[in-house]
Amino acid sequence: MINGMNFISKIIQDIQTLESPDYPWISHEKLESLESLINDHQEGLRNRKSLIHLSASAFVINDHLGYFIRHPYLHTILLPAGHVEPNELPVNCAVREFHEETGYTADGSLGKLIDLNLIDIPANPLKDEMAHQHIDFRYALPLADTLPATPELPVFRLSGKDAPAEFQPYFYLDD
Repeated sequence: MINGMNFISKIIQDIQTLESPDYPWISHEKLESLESLINDHQEGLRNRKSLIHLSASAFVINDHLGYFIRHPYLHTILLPAGHVEPNELPVNCAVREFHEETGYTADGSLGKLIDLNLIDIPANPLKDEMAHQHIDFRYALPLADTLPATPELPVFRLSGKDAPAEFQPYFYLDD
């Protein structure tokens, strides 16, 4: 369990690890901007009613195919992802959401932060949610060797060329 300033310090430290790898989709300006947003909105980051809060996504590849879901509200193919809950770290959220949405299990102990993005989320009157933004922590996670459970959502295993364009660069991590 991690909360308060320890939580902010931990996620800022994680963001700073993105400065060194050679990920072509990362820029110093992007990370600096998102780090500033996190610092400016510390109180609401794990509150679903705030205008800016955290989410985490799982990029999992097995046999050169990535795991994707069809988002039930946005009606598009995305990485398994969800809101970071109170007292939860983003990597734990990515592992939890991957399991809930796909039925498969990922190994969070070997997870690696590979990207950070700001995503505009439209209002969802069915959930009484106003339009807001997610600061999305994206993790590359290995698939655990366990039997799958029943998934919450339709699951797709896609190659790099068949994946949505936004996620295609991540497949170079599989080389």
